[in-house]
Amino acid sequence: MNKIIFTISIIITGFFGSIVLAQKPVASFQDWGVYTSKDPKLCWLSSTASKVENTRNGKPAVNVTRGDIFLFITYLPSKNILGEVSFAGGYPFKVEQMVELQIGSAKYDLIPEGNYAWPANQKIDTKIRVSMTRGSTAVVRAESIKGTKTKDTFSLRGFTAALKAAKSRCGI
Repeated sequence: MNKIIFTISIIITGFFGSIVLAQKPVASFQDWGVYTSKDPKLCWLSSTASKVENTRNGKPAVNVTRGDIFLFITYLPSKNILGEVSFAGGYPFKVEQMVELQIGSAKYDLIPEGNYAWPANQKIDTKIRVSMTRGSTAVVRAESIKGTKTKDTFSLRGFTAALKAAKSRCGI
């Protein structure tokens, strides 16, 4: 991933959890909300997991502590971030192990960094967004630094309308 974009992504996602929780969406489309910020001009759409599964040693894990779990798409035109796909898993990911995003039969690797994961480049972002407009669910599989395996399922109902609204609000 372009190091500058990756650094900007970390800065942006560093405050996403608090913004998403504190801010009300400017528009809602079934399971997806659209959000904006003015300075800098920033638009994003996000959804929370509709189903969360945590396992250890192949068995359901109880007493798992996780923060907020979001799948989101970001538009920050001033930095040429135009539809970056991101996942917030609510825990630090296992180092050097890819996070897997599956939409239908398509699978994509996301690069983990702390509690967040992104595709390697904008070309993959585009492929993922296209898959999301065609799919019904997105499933993210990852592993925490403590060895807990997670499977988070996101509904894609309303995704296409939310994507169009976010792009429009950012003038894209």
